Amino acid sequence: MSQTMMKQLLRFAFFIVATFLFSNQLLAFDYHQDTASVFRLCKSARKNTIKNYPLAVLQIDSASEITNRIGDRKLLFKVHRVAGLISEDNNKFANARDNYNKALFCIEDVTDSQKLDIYIDLAIVNRKLSNYKISRDFYDKTLILAQKLNDTKMVEYAYNGFSTLHKTVGEYDKAIEYELKSMDLSEKRNGNNDVIISLINISDIYLKAKNLDLALSHIQKAYNLVLSSKDSTKLGQVNNLYGKILNAQGNYQQALSHHLEALNFFEKKQDKSYILQTYIFLADVYLQMQNYVEAEKYFVQCYQYTDYFEHTEEPNFYYKLGYLYQEKNQIPKAIAAYKKSLELAEARGFKDNIQKANLSLAQVCQLTGDFKGAYNYLQVANSYRDSLFNEEKSKRLSEAQFKFDVEKSEKDMQAQSDKTIQTLKLQQSRYWLFAAVLVFSIGFIAMFYFLQLKSKTNIMLLQKNGEINLQNNRLEKSNEILRQFAYASAHDLKEPLRSISSFVSIIDRKYNKLLPPEAGEYMNFVTSGVKRMENLLSALLEYSTVASEEEQEILKSTSVSLVLRDVIDNLHSTIADKNAQVNSFGTLPSVLISRLHLTQLFQNIISNALKFSDKTPVIEVKGVIKDDKFLITIKDNGIGMKLEYSDKIFRLFQRLSRSAQYEGTGIGLAICKHIVDKYNGTIWFESVEGVGTTFFLSFPAKIVKNEANTEGVNEAEKPLSLTKII
Repeated sequence: MSQTMMKQLLRFAFFIVATFLFSNQLLAFDYHQDTASVFRLCKSARKNTIKNYPLAVLQIDSASEITNRIGDRKLLFKVHRVAGLISEDNNKFANARDNYNKALFCIEDVTDSQKLDIYIDLAIVNRKLSNYKISRDFYDKTLILAQKLNDTKMVEYAYNGFSTLHKTVGEYDKAIEYELKSMDLSEKRNGNNDVIISLINISDIYLKAKNLDLALSHIQKAYNLVLSSKDSTKLGQVNNLYGKILNAQGNYQQALSHHLEALNFFEKKQDKSYILQTYIFLADVYLQMQNYVEAEKYFVQCYQYTDYFEHTEEPNFYYKLGYLYQEKNQIPKAIAAYKKSLELAEARGFKDNIQKANLSLAQVCQLTGDFKGAYNYLQVANSYRDSLFNEEKSKRLSEAQFKFDVEKSEKDMQAQSDKTIQTLKLQQSRYWLFAAVLVFSIGFIAMFYFLQLKSKTNIMLLQKNGEINLQNNRLEKSNEILRQFAYASAHDLKEPLRSISSFVSIIDRKYNKLLPPEAGEYMNFVTSGVKRMENLLSALLEYSTVASEEEQEILKSTSVSLVLRDVIDNLHSTIADKNAQVNSFGTLPSVLISRLHLTQLFQNIISNALKFSDKTPVIEVKGVIKDDKFLITIKDNGIGMKLEYSDKIFRLFQRLSRSAQYEGTGIGLAICKHIVDKYNGTIWFESVEGVGTTFFLSFPAKIVKNEANTEGVNEAEKPLSLTKII
């Protein structure tokens, strides 16, 4: 072969190799470019999830096309998962589930951490779709893999997921059980922040279960832990849940205090989504208080943060705003707000919001005389009601199936465990036979010994019981003697006092001119002192009478409303002199409380409100039945007092420094406390100096008489709107 041909062959081979290498470089460059584009599109789609959902869908579709073209399964996993997250954020749960399932097909090509992520995603979205059994299966997979990897954080997360799942189906005991498991792991690794999250979740479960006392005790623990922790990132969330629980209890002022503390926290952090949420919580409390001016103020402030509404919250916001304007009788504004709620609900497919908005629009149209519009809205509301009923029925069937499967699974596990234990017992029975005989013999001897000991102990107990009964009889006699002495002292001492007063008056009248000028002043001191002593003895007599009444008296139904009106009549002169107003609202039913005691309660507190006032008195009496309590509040605009006196004012003859210029014996509130204690109730107050005082009388709800009023006034049983009764 000639040299020329060799050179040509070498040139051709070099050209082929160079072309191949250059093509690979181009392909690698294209691959990296495509990968970067996919990541960029996914990131942008996540940002547009809420603000521009259609654009987010287009971006994720483009990312999917590129990924399918280059055939990277790891990248395909990411794209499908992001697509699922976007759909889930927009409440399109079926689409989210489908995308997560597509990601699941690529699971063999991803890390264990990514496997845990997709298991959790599928567990959550199936719970939202009411596929509770599938949801539980994925939480099981999460727990097994997390335990295998020794990933404590994900084990906690799995337990938290089980808790949320059981809370969703109303199995609150199991929800608490799983949340406690999660919290126990957090405490063992000193994860204070996660302990706080668990306490928040437990409080929310108890709130859902309407066990407000336990909800309050757990959120108090969370609050104390946040305050003592260096990391206070959960302070705002804890305060908001604290406020929700207090609002549910009817403790509106304390609820407002915690929501305002949360607002201050979020404003410092410039966390606008939580600021918006807190404004809505504050407005909700004021709506409960029927303070529509303050409620509207906070609703209006929400307009600054409309870009930060959660997808599901915005229709609810406009619905609440419509309700506010309807209560304020601003019908055009109410209609506009309800229509905005309806528009958002229809755009996002929220059937329950659509049904509520149509129903409210029907009511408003009826108020304005637009009966045709009311009929149309009502028709739509009814159609959605039927659809919602069917969905709710399907959801309840899923819940029932889930509960059955869980119970069956637990029974199967228990049966398997019992079978294993039984096998072990049979295998070990030969070894334990001798031990059993020995233990039986020892037990028999011990039983004989303890029977002898018990016989001696019983004799000693009988002797002690006899001594205790004897001591109780002595105490009862001593108490009776003391009551009689108090009554006799208060009653009999009045006569000498009247004699002193009479003789001082005679001396003043007969010998006035013979005595030096200062003698008249001294006799005035004596007379005023005698009068004060008589007032104190009268008060003491009244207190001893209340204390000595029988505990087991048969109580008749007493109308709170009628007793209040009687007290107003008794104080009519004072009310007229001071141009006072006494208003009542809420629920004032008939109760199993002595009419005399109820009269004393109202008369002592209302007369104090009239007495301790430096302006035109305005007094509000409110009754409310909530859970297992009947609460009466008596609010005034008097001189107020410091909360540090909360114990002192309920003691005999205790008077505060500011009240020294007013007449009184200092026994009225002591009588009130004694009466409230007699009916297993509680009395306390809230006060601001110069603003006024509110007294709270809380009784067990069982004292409320459910039958028709025995005194002939059925209206007292019904909730009242704010009504001036004087």
